[in-house]
Amino acid sequence: FFSRLSMADAARRTLLQQLLGLYFLLYLVPHASGEKLFSIRGALSVPRESKPSNMRVVINGGEHVAVPQANGRFIIHGLAPDTYHLQVQSVDYVFSPVRIDISAKDNGKIRAISADPMNKKERIPYPLNLKPKAQAQYFEKHKPFNPMGLLANPMFLMMGACLLLMGFSKFIDPEELNKAQKELQRQQLEERQRRAPGAK
Repeated sequence: FFSRLSMADAARRTLLQQLLGLYFLLYLVPHASGEKLFSIRGALSVPRESKPSNMRVVINGGEHVAVPQANGRFIIHGLAPDTYHLQVQSVDYVFSPVRIDISAKDNGKIRAISADPMNKKERIPYPLNLKPKAQAQYFEKHKPFNPMGLLANPMFLMMGACLLLMGFSKFIDPEELNKAQKELQRQQLEERQRRAPGAK
């Protein structure tokens, strides 16, 4: 019994030492080194009917997350001098990503650059004023009906040929008309066979 108890105590001591070591590495070392931390400030400019508080401003995929206020303003604290990737997560709108550079040499001076791969990389004024570039689309829009597209349909062309033949039948020799109708029927049969499932 005492041996089991001593083993449990040893395991608890080991776990406590590991937790203290992790705390020392994550908290005490950075603060002891005197590294200065900075903040990113900005605002989301969205239509009045939108709620900025339902959106999220995310740094590096989730390392830091800010919830904008009702007026769209946000602030992200605790950032060391480095390069960061900022994104705005929204259900209703699409925002361009932003690259944030916090200078270690220039006392934390912040430079913002557009990181949208579809557009030219340009400097963005700081503090940030982020506007959506488009509304989020979750369904593909149907193309409007185009009457001219019927002209590319082979079935429509064959129907038109039939109507023309019927209209000019009185001017055509009956034998030639019979041949033309048989040829048209043959073409229609080949077209159906070609469109049939399993046809090569």
